Amino acid sequence: MKIIRLTTFLDFGGVEKRLTNVASVEDSNEWVFCAINKGGQAEKEILEKGKQVHCLNLSYKIPNPATVYSLYRFFKSHKPDVVHTSGAEANFFGIIAANLAGVPRIIAEEIGIPGQGKLSKIIFSTLYKRVDYVVGNSQPVLKYLANMNKVSNEKLKLIANPIILKDLPQPKSKYEEFIIISVSRLEHVKNIEGTLRVLRRLLNKGFNVCYHIVGSGKEEIKLKALAKELKLEDKVKFLGFQTDPYPFLLESDVYVINSFTEGFSNSLIEAMYSGIPSVSTKSGSAEEIITPGVNGWLVNVDDDDDLFATLVKIIELDKEERELVAKKAKLHIKQNYSLESHIQNLMKLYN
Repeated sequence: MKIIRLTTFLDFGGVEKRLTNVASVEDSNEWVFCAINKGGQAEKEILEKGKQVHCLNLSYKIPNPATVYSLYRFFKSHKPDVVHTSGAEANFFGIIAANLAGVPRIIAEEIGIPGQGKLSKIIFSTLYKRVDYVVGNSQPVLKYLANMNKVSNEKLKLIANPIILKDLPQPKSKYEEFIIISVSRLEHVKNIEGTLRVLRRLLNKGFNVCYHIVGSGKEEIKLKALAKELKLEDKVKFLGFQTDPYPFLLESDVYVINSFTEGFSNSLIEAMYSGIPSVSTKSGSAEEIITPGVNGWLVNVDDDDDLFATLVKIIELDKEERELVAKKAKLHIKQNYSLESHIQNLMKLYN
């Protein structure tokens, strides 16, 4: 079976991370990974795994007839059995082009909860009628697709993001300083500003804490300015984009994702799998992944007080209690979010 996975970019981000994980699969299928526009880090990683990659450098601004035509010709020449599109632009152009090219099976995937206007809702409602299935990675995403894009229950499929279950050492013995870590794009939606404010409050209360931020993005200058304004320069480390977050997670005491909105957080399941306690806002798939107080903690969205109180509770827990929560988190991820399970679920749709 020849499968084309189409996305807007193959640089870095949540959907790109998912595709690099999928590219690790070794089976009899021919996997082709395609970006409408540019490549980058994900392109490099997928090529290193021995898979085909095509970055077409087309315009991804909706609508663009030239992009539709170029994708149509690409599909006609490659003759895939399946086209699986991921993300708004890939869904728009890919669904139209795959239908024109007569692709036998078309799968669309919404990678988060989109901010669609009235016209966009109508357009995507129409497009989703021309696919075999529409995939979402969390129940909130499926609910949006059903309510706003009128996708039938028969077409909607929940498939969680996968993680590669690599062998990891135990988290290292911690230093005297309690290390909070986030692995995230530096974007407004991630609300790192709120975590910086909470860090200031923890320090004011006498807790010996610091904050490590792994990631890059357009908010970096603004966040560094806020850290300086809050007099946190010696307590915050901006570590930049890292291809492998695990070494940084394994040296930390608690992971925090403080997003305003979220679809499915790859970094959350990586943190839980690394064996450190994790905290997430009640957004996206987090409420499906975390059982509060059992394998992690949930806090209200945009609520500094709740995040502060939760981090105080975690810091003051006995080390054994924190480690028990972390062990349960790792077991939960191993049992429910493996790459093998993800591929099995995809193949049910592709076949």
